[in-house]
Amino acid sequence: MKILAIALLVLALAVPVAARDIGNATVTLLSPTTVSPGGTYMFVFFVQNASPDAEWITNVEIHFPFGAGTFANQATMGYTMITDTRPSWSTTVTPTVPTAIWADNNGGYGEIYSTEGTDVWVDVTLPAVMTSTQIQWELWGDLYGADPHYVTGYIDVIVTAVEQRTWSAIKSLYR
Repeated sequence: MKILAIALLVLALAVPVAARDIGNATVTLLSPTTVSPGGTYMFVFFVQNASPDAEWITNVEIHFPFGAGTFANQATMGYTMITDTRPSWSTTVTPTVPTAIWADNNGGYGEIYSTEGTDVWVDVTLPAVMTSTQIQWELWGDLYGADPHYVTGYIDVIVTAVEQRTWSAIKSLYR
């Protein structure tokens, strides 16, 4: 009986450590709800960790594979639900790739704890002709415990058509 109690205690302690993951973490697009080709928009996302067992997020990446002529101009991060002592991010924007990356730069466990979330903003110029209407996101965990320590997903973007104007169509408005 004593051995069974010890075995159950070991299992109870081992399961939470082995189960650490960021499998429930997500990125949600808050705005804009629609975009038009050729426009410049401030994309606002909410990054939610939601790890069931305390794994931290160390990196956030958002990619805009809309086609040639897409540019990520700048990126910032808000700190919803995060203490004053964190986060310590290094933000990188690669304009022509176009990607925004927030990375843990202080060597700690990460910057977004399992019960926290934060807003991120990325200013993006869209191409005149869009070859894709999806944004890809990636979240990296602190590698503590079991997989997954990396999750990725896609967000569909609603694109409104831009009416093509020709010279004859414009002249017809003034007849």
